[in-house]
This record gives sequence, C-alpha cells and structure tokens, in this order.
Amino acid sequence: MARIRPPDSWNAVLPTLAGVWYMLVLIGLTIGAVNTGNNLVYVVLAALLAVLVVNNVLAEWNLRALIVRRALPAELFAGEPATGRLVLENPRRFGGAWRVEVEERDGGRAHVRFGRVAAGATGEEPATWTFPARGEARFSRVRIASRFPFGLIRRWRDLEVPGVLLVYPKPERGNAADGGMGIGDATAIRASREGVGELVGMRAYAPGDPVRRIHWPTSARSNVPMVTLRAAEGGGDVVVRLGPAGEGSIRRACGEVLLHTRRGDAVGLDIGDDRIAPRTGAAHRRRLLTALALLPARGNG
Repeated sequence: MARIRPPDSWNAVLPTLAGVWYMLVLIGLTIGAVNTGNNLVYVVLAALLAVLVVNNVLAEWNLRALIVRRALPAELFAGEPATGRLVLENPRRFGGAWRVEVEERDGGRAHVRFGRVAAGATGEEPATWTFPARGEARFSRVRIASRFPFGLIRRWRDLEVPGVLLVYPKPERGNAADGGMGIGDATAIRASREGVGELVGMRAYAPGDPVRRIHWPTSARSNVPMVTLRAAEGGGDVVVRLGPAGEGSIRRACGEVLLHTRRGDAVGLDIGDDRIAPRTGAAHRRRLLTALALLPARGNG
C-alpha cells in the first residue's frame, strides 16, 4: 500500500451551484439592508453570514491531516477494470471526516466516496482502476475533496503521489487455445507429463494424457473423462511462441498463458532471443505476464 499524507496547506475552494445562489441571496440582502436600514434585514443577513463562516471553518477542518492509502489489485490487464481498495485514515483525536471523495487524477480513473470516518478510525471503499495500454502505468496525483457540511462550497487538494503499476496485455484467444500445435502468432507446443506428488485437483482429459491417469468415478459422475492433477505437475508442458504480428500477437500470447496456467499446464514462453522454460505456480505465471507486459511497443496486428 502506498501511504499518502497531505501537506499542511490550505485547500482549494470553489462554490457549488447551491453556494452561488446562497451568495446571490447574501448580496441581495446586503443591498436591501443598506438601502432600507431595516434591523430585521440586518439580523437575517448576520445569521446567513454566520452560517457561511461556520461552513468554511468546518469544511477546512474536514480535510485536515487525512491519510490515503492505495491497495492496488494483484493483477491488472489493459482495457479491463480491476478492483482494489482506497483507504482513508483519520488520525485526528477528535472530529470525524465527512463525505470525502478520493480520486486518481492522472491514472486509472479510480474515484470513491467515503460517508464518514470517525476520529482515530480508518475507512475503506472498493475502487476500480482501468488502463488502456500494457506496460508501466504511472500514478501522479490524488485529489481529496468534500462539500461538507452544507454543500455550499467544494474544497479539495491535489497530492503529488508518485507510483508505478505494471499493466499486463489485454488477453485474447489464441490459435492454440485448445492445446496442440496450433498455427499463427501465438502457438502453443504441448507435451504430456507423468503425474507425481500429491493430488491437488482434476481437469478434463486432453489428447495425449495417459489413460491410467483418468479418474473413473469422477468421470462417470460428470460424463466427461477427468484426469488427476498432482503437485509439481499440470496437464502438460506448453511453450507459447510469440509471433511477429504486432500487438495482437502479444495479446494472443497473454491469452494462451492464462488459458494453460488455468488448466494446470507448466507454461513457458519463447520471445525470439529470450526463452522462459515451462514451470508452474503463481510466481512463474506473473513472470510470464511481466515479460509480455514489458516488451517494446509493436504496431497493430
């Protein structure tokens, strides 16, 4: 989580539509009080000015000393919304934070609203980030804003919050999506392996799987041949080859990696001069996706 503490400075201010009408009423009452000298008009004017003063004091205090943290999604693919959390902490000894908005200004378009965060408490809300392209996405500013207490004035401050998030390519179905050799930009080469280790799950039978690995009771119940998956092995060894046909080949390769890792295959990646050997596991999956995300930009294809 990135921890963000706003500097001790005054907030930016802009009247809302309700605030504009409120100011017009004040101006009208001021002119009327001066022209008529009516004490009752002065009393009403004084009451409205007192409300405006109270509004400004409470609104300024409302955003003071607040801390924002990002809990970013574990995986984010280009063009697809991914949900994490924005956390708002109120470290003040007294005085809750009311109706606070937190918005990403330069990346991801995340925007959330907090109803109330009590003094000394922390609130969190789900936030959705979306980036259009793969690669390193850089965060810059976060804005905290509020119209508390009466909705007459909107106060905000922009915080410089540098950060970097890796965005994986948008996955597309490749030509080898069913396993086998496949042809095209992202081909998968598959080799079956023997199962070793303890049982960790099952998957549908694929051509080339040893018959002795079929789990007959489960197959009979589901009417689909099912084979056992054991620790340190999946359905087979798969090497995803990246073709030369632009960004489309990277998206299809990403789709192949996701497909085969979900099936339990040990997946490798062949990127021209660079080759990653087939392995299993979440860390290896992220390594493959990271390699695809950081490839130099290509033309469309």
